[in-house]
Amino acid sequence: MLKVFSLIFLLSSVPAVAGEIADAGQAAEQLAAEGKFDEAFQAIETAREKLWNQSPLTFRKTIFVASDPSGFGMFDMRETNVFKRSEPLIIYTEPFGFAYGRDGQMFVTDMALDFEIRDAAGASVAAQENFGNWALRSRVANKEFMGKLNYDFSGLEPGDYEVTTTVRDKNSDKRASFGMKFKLLP
Repeated sequence: MLKVFSLIFLLSSVPAVAGEIADAGQAAEQLAAEGKFDEAFQAIETAREKLWNQSPLTFRKTIFVASDPSGFGMFDMRETNVFKRSEPLIIYTEPFGFAYGRDGQMFVTDMALDFEIRDAAGASVAAQENFGNWALRSRVANKEFMGKLNYDFSGLEPGDYEVTTTVRDKNSDKRASFGMKFKLLP
């Protein structure tokens, strides 16, 4: 009986959120038809903000890149996950759903980074907490945020590995991890 009640409760809360988003879309459509485009964009942004805040921390994109990205969406694709031991592993990612802190009029994005490397057999060969931080201070709550990681695994033996990066949002209790498999050559 508890499972049925939980399912009914869960399903009954979905239309409320979906309704608010649909209502915002209808309001935006009406405002745009009236030529009130600023107000229409604000209606859509309000719905987007509601979705963002309810979302878990997750990643839209997580890929190896050929060189340091110069900004959000500005990267050169890497064709393979095979690296020479002397090459850095550069990862580009687009987190979303993170929270914002405030410092006066500034919005503060702040995320701590941990990693763990496992070999092909699944054994942990290295790990470190708080090895890095992604942070941004801005007068707007930026949603187009990119994270860059430069890993130097030149001390590992040649072979197949997976690096798991855990991102911890310092402005909330949200956290998420992503794994990237790679091969090191001599």
